Amino acid sequence: MLLAGASFVFFQWLAQPVAPLKDPGKMGVFAVQNLYRAIGLIGQFVVPVGFLGLGILSAIQAALRRGPQVGRVDPHLSEALPREYASPTVPEQDLYAIWREANTEVPQPNPVATNKWSLDLLQLLEWKRFEEICAAYFEALGFRSRMGRAGPDGGVDIHLFQGDDAAACIIVQCKARRKVGVDKVRELFGVMAADGVAEGIFATTGVFTPDARAFADGKNLHLIDGADYLTKIAALPDDKQEALLRRATAGDFTTPTCASCGVKMVARTSGSDGKRFWGCPNFPRCRATMNPRAETAT
Repeated sequence: MLLAGASFVFFQWLAQPVAPLKDPGKMGVFAVQNLYRAIGLIGQFVVPVGFLGLGILSAIQAALRRGPQVGRVDPHLSEALPREYASPTVPEQDLYAIWREANTEVPQPNPVATNKWSLDLLQLLEWKRFEEICAAYFEALGFRSRMGRAGPDGGVDIHLFQGDDAAACIIVQCKARRKVGVDKVRELFGVMAADGVAEGIFATTGVFTPDARAFADGKNLHLIDGADYLTKIAALPDDKQEALLRRATAGDFTTPTCASCGVKMVARTSGSDGKRFWGCPNFPRCRATMNPRAETAT
């Protein structure tokens, strides 16, 4: 890019008009000056464009060498993720492979039965899978659902629609955690007011604090805790219950998903204090981390 700019300036200087010939004895010099001017007139457009094209090509090649995201996407989730998050591959040269191997823990088998719904199974679902199951549940009730993309969701995980309506009739927030406080419920109510949506639902695999329930009382805001969610699933026809269970337990349903990249995180141990945490495999491009559930119960 710098050469393109410098060459343009140089050839413009070379293309300056030549003074009229006054001394016939300097015809040779006059001819050479006009030749330089002709080169400058042509070169000021051709050479900079060539350098500009090479600069663009170099930038594209550099981007390709960086390679795509290296996270592991759960095959069960790949169809639900936006195209840019689906099926990433590992580049040939991974500078952080040693770091991953040294700090990655082997996943443990699921400690609960997966052939029937239970509160333990529900609470074992990672946050993204819980959101998917919530969307599938409302679809089983006859709603159309639209889930948010990877990244900050603005307080809304699912938009529900009736029939062919273009506007959402209900917004849903989901939290796969042990306890939900009033601050999260208040945030959802604020989004309802800001978006002009009359009804909201907050679903969690855990429980709501008394303050959260008191805040929602008298408002068109429904709180669904883990036990209530299982009751609602049990009220569905048997085939829809089984379909939800198969979808919930397909593939890796316990490893959390990176909220920024939409790929499965990996278990790591901090080298400074020995604490366990979940980290994005796309480090250092993504530095998202998540604490184990035991440490984020509240």
